Amino acid sequence: MKLPLTLLTALVLAPVAVLRAADNCIVENGQPRAEIVVAENRPRMTTLAALELRQFIERMSSARLPIVTVPTPGTRVKIHVGESVATQRLGVVGEGLRDGAYRIATGADWVVLLGADRDFEPKAMPWPLKRNDAPRAEAEWKKLTAGKSDAAWGFPFASGFKAYWNPADFLPQMAARYGEDFPKLWGGKNGFWNYDQSGSLNAVHAMLRQLGSHFFMPGELGEVVPKKATLTVTAQNATVRPDFALRDWNWYNFSSFEYDDLVWARRVGMNSCHEALGPLKGPHGLVAVMESAEMKAKHPEYYALIGGKRDTEHREGGTPCFTSVGLEAETVRYLRYLYNTFDVPSVDIWPVDGLRGCQCEKCAGKSASDLVWGFADRVARQLLQSHPTKRVTCGAYTSYVQPPSALAKLSPNLAVWISNQGRPLMTDAEHWAESTALIEAWRLRIAPGNLLRLENNRYHIWGDKTPIAHPVLHPRGVARDLKMLKGVSIGDTGEQSQVNGKWRAPALEHITLYVQSRFLWDADQDVDAVLKQYCADFYGPAASDMDEAIAFAEQNLAFKDQSRSRGRGSPANVTPAVAMKFRDLLDAARKAAGDTIYGKRIQAIIDELQPREQVIAKYRQRDEELAAARANAPVATSGKEFRLKDNNAANTPATVPTTFLMSWEANALVFDIVCHEPEMKKLNIAGDVHNGDCVAISIETPQHSYYHLEINPDGTIAEGNPGSNWKSLAEVKTERGPDSWRLRVRLPVVGEAEAQSDPRHRIAGTKPTTESPWWFNIGRQRMLDLNKPELQAFSPTKAGWHVPTKFGKLVVE
Repeated sequence: MKLPLTLLTALVLAPVAVLRAADNCIVENGQPRAEIVVAENRPRMTTLAALELRQFIERMSSARLPIVTVPTPGTRVKIHVGESVATQRLGVVGEGLRDGAYRIATGADWVVLLGADRDFEPKAMPWPLKRNDAPRAEAEWKKLTAGKSDAAWGFPFASGFKAYWNPADFLPQMAARYGEDFPKLWGGKNGFWNYDQSGSLNAVHAMLRQLGSHFFMPGELGEVVPKKATLTVTAQNATVRPDFALRDWNWYNFSSFEYDDLVWARRVGMNSCHEALGPLKGPHGLVAVMESAEMKAKHPEYYALIGGKRDTEHREGGTPCFTSVGLEAETVRYLRYLYNTFDVPSVDIWPVDGLRGCQCEKCAGKSASDLVWGFADRVARQLLQSHPTKRVTCGAYTSYVQPPSALAKLSPNLAVWISNQGRPLMTDAEHWAESTALIEAWRLRIAPGNLLRLENNRYHIWGDKTPIAHPVLHPRGVARDLKMLKGVSIGDTGEQSQVNGKWRAPALEHITLYVQSRFLWDADQDVDAVLKQYCADFYGPAASDMDEAIAFAEQNLAFKDQSRSRGRGSPANVTPAVAMKFRDLLDAARKAAGDTIYGKRIQAIIDELQPREQVIAKYRQRDEELAAARANAPVATSGKEFRLKDNNAANTPATVPTTFLMSWEANALVFDIVCHEPEMKKLNIAGDVHNGDCVAISIETPQHSYYHLEINPDGTIAEGNPGSNWKSLAEVKTERGPDSWRLRVRLPVVGEAEAQSDPRHRIAGTKPTTESPWWFNIGRQRMLDLNKPELQAFSPTKAGWHVPTKFGKLVVE
């Protein structure tokens, strides 16, 4: 038997249930023919599951089913929600159901909907229950950990109260939604935790989907609840397990959201990472080891040596020195304490955000990946000996996203969060190849079950309240990624586009999020079929128009855009023509839907977008501002020598001279750069280039904005467009004298046709002329052993290198 579910369904036969499998009419012609049965003593999520079932059955049929703890004698169908003595007698139990898995079973006059339901109880930990309880909890932590370190650790549970939803009007709010009997049914403590497990709720919503109800978006506008006078549960016996154990959306303060937002996530089968990873899943868990004032004072050697000083203040936690034997031992002590005292299943040691490179003798010359993962592996191997069933996590992120070259295999208890691989770009062939290669490289180094995905989906809050000119819809991208990850990754977490306890643009964002939630359960689905069914259910007569609009929005994202700092790019940075076309498609869909609920849903999307006249004005203003910013830009012409200036001043020559000549040679741009240096013995040669002495070259051509290279005195290049997926194929020659170092850089240039056939190599453009100039900048970073690096530039930015509005003009005469 194959169930009509969109979920992955593994049929499991229960001996008693199979014999009794039968259809059950639970509402007939608007009259209740069933009752909902729950255990007398039950978790709160079991109660919520029963309430949700009653509410939506009533909304569909107008029949209100009673909720009882003792079955009523008679012929009524008994719908058992959650495990109880009665379900055990029927042979339907929750044993072995993890990570939200559930069972649906039927028999003569009964239905069972159950999964693992557990109340999160923070009593075993020094856990703040509300914001003003944090000082009490932290004091308890300090008392518990006194003497465990010769300094002190940070407080890892400080924000725990944010995971508890308990508004002041909890009981009246929920009673207004679920009925006057809510307080009696709920019982016990008000509110609920994000960490509460709710397998039975998954079973209830799966059955509601079978009956025709769907939950596409938060709030009543996002619900599809058909009117049916008669409701029948078809015969079935199934155990449904998700393809991914972790199905987590990070909440920016769970406690501050509206109930509609939170319950929607449960209705589509999302969970927290708590069952598998506990409360210390990360990211950036290593900060807790290092952030206390006592630790900084007692052990400065734990912190990175940068510019001759130990960096104890970066982002308040400081930058780690990964070759510090003391820091390694301190981290092991911290994790062992957490495992022993609170029995947490996993602890994260991902380092501080914005990681900087240590310049101590042991760290110098090593890649960030080798340093971070070498440290994490050494810590994990010690913990494997003392706590073999526990997990350690760390993140593959920014400069340490690649696997370490120095380690063929990581400790079998060490898990990697592969982060921010750009799911909106997964339908682009080049990006897909790069992403899958990274996953495979990590898979070969870790034990099965130790690959996790952290993918931030914050595209609609870049710029906070900036209007959305073009949405970053990517249902096909997320579906493709999850298909590839099935059986490889154990699941997802990640930040979302949320601001001040609200989804930034739910009418737009739910399209991607809904597909993500479905594929986390069943990654084998056909995404086109899922989207067509979604459009039919949600947009009615405008289904085909909306299907076209969604496909157009995703297919025309700015896959190659590199407009943001360090080439992170914005997929939303589309052309005005694309932005206008998307609005035209929405307008057509809105017209087709008419003045109906379907039309209101499309109008909600339109209302979240920036009006078309504002979009046109924005693009015009951007072009005008760029032209104005560059109106007085300095000009570099071929054959003339130019000297760099102090990057923090408008027109002041740098104290230590740097000069360059530019020329054009056989379809190549050539720079001859001389860096005078009175302290040649103190040159700082960093393996990652940008944390040491180096020259930076940024180039924008009429075909591309922009390319970026950083080159150290050894000729090592760090480059991108400005993202890391491009190589210049530059020829670099270096020289060193008694008081200077020199670079001769030859950059090959190709025409538009060749660049399109191979966009990941060489510069796209034609010879820069007065009529068609290029824009560029050359900078120099003097690191040496200075407390603060000295920056120079041809066109000073008063910031870093990635400021295209400050580029100078480049002309070959």
